[in-house]
Amino acid sequence: MNIIDPHLHFFDLVKGDYAWLKDNPPNWPNIEKIRQNHLPDALCSSAQFKLSACVHVEAGFDNHEPRRELDWLAEVLPTLPYKAVAYAPIDAEKAVFCDKLDALSYASLIAIRDITEGSDATRLLSKNVADNIALLHQRGCHFEAQFELVNLPIVQRLFDIYSTLPNATLVINHAGFMERSQSWQSAVDTLASIKNCVIKFSGHEMLNSPMCPKEQLAVLLDSFGEDRVMLASNHPVCLILRSFEQQWQHYFEVVSATAPSAWRKLSFDNAQRVYRFTY
Repeated sequence: MNIIDPHLHFFDLVKGDYAWLKDNPPNWPNIEKIRQNHLPDALCSSAQFKLSACVHVEAGFDNHEPRRELDWLAEVLPTLPYKAVAYAPIDAEKAVFCDKLDALSYASLIAIRDITEGSDATRLLSKNVADNIALLHQRGCHFEAQFELVNLPIVQRLFDIYSTLPNATLVINHAGFMERSQSWQSAVDTLASIKNCVIKFSGHEMLNSPMCPKEQLAVLLDSFGEDRVMLASNHPVCLILRSFEQQWQHYFEVVSATAPSAWRKLSFDNAQRVYRFTY
């Protein structure tokens, strides 16, 4: 089966900084499986799932000079079609953010991610964020938001920004970290009302009490529809629970039990459209 993976990471711990992983690693199970080099060749040998293209999401290769990661990707991904989500501080002054984007001028660049989990989410309330998201849209890129959906002021802030940019794309990473015990339905409804908001079904391995995958997928499909949900591996972080191939097999089983006719859209078509892959 051909797939496009819209959220994975490759690591080269010698060439990149990765201070978050090398110096102060998260307290994740199987951290030693994650804290090593991860290169594309290892994912291209799957017997069941053919990686037709991928979206590489920044992984702290060098947050002082994010272009170094784009340079490195061009070396290690010469044949596999890919797009890059790079790092830039979304709350920077507009002139500074503009300079940061200028430094990232690369054909592979499709989006910016600036992780705003936990208390960091308050940075999305900065007055600069709206201008910077508008600038991204103007340049043919989009913003990938990574925060918890239970943070309703942030959800409302994003709704307000994108209400003024009806044609701009917003991508929500890791399904907004929805946990079983939380109240997230109003956040899901608000974000789904943004016409071009797309959400990734991924990141469950990082949660303390993840929802039943079938139930979560049903919620997302009910709110966003089959055209705005994307399956993503989060490789190599998925190694907390599963290998890359096991992750996609797990997704195939979840979709088969929930919405079997949607598999092609969730595993390929939606990512192809959002990240503008052409074949």
